Amino acid sequence: MNSEQRLKIIEEKLKDLNMTINTWAKNNELDHRIVDDLIQGNLRGTHGTALNTRKKMEAFFGQIFSP
Repeated sequence: MNSEQRLKIIEEKLKDLNMTINTWAKNNELDHRIVDDLIQGNLRGTHGTALNTRKKMEAFFGQIFSP
């Protein structure tokens, strides 16, 4: 899945909740910059804070990081 597809899925889910990506990240105690980098594909989320962020995102949005 590329970053545009990922962003579309995320925005659709958040639209129903009247939230932005930054608001969702803040509510889930996540750094919005890491969330943005994961969405854009700048981070893979394979260890550390990025991995924890990726797991929380996948728990909420589904398998958005699968190929």
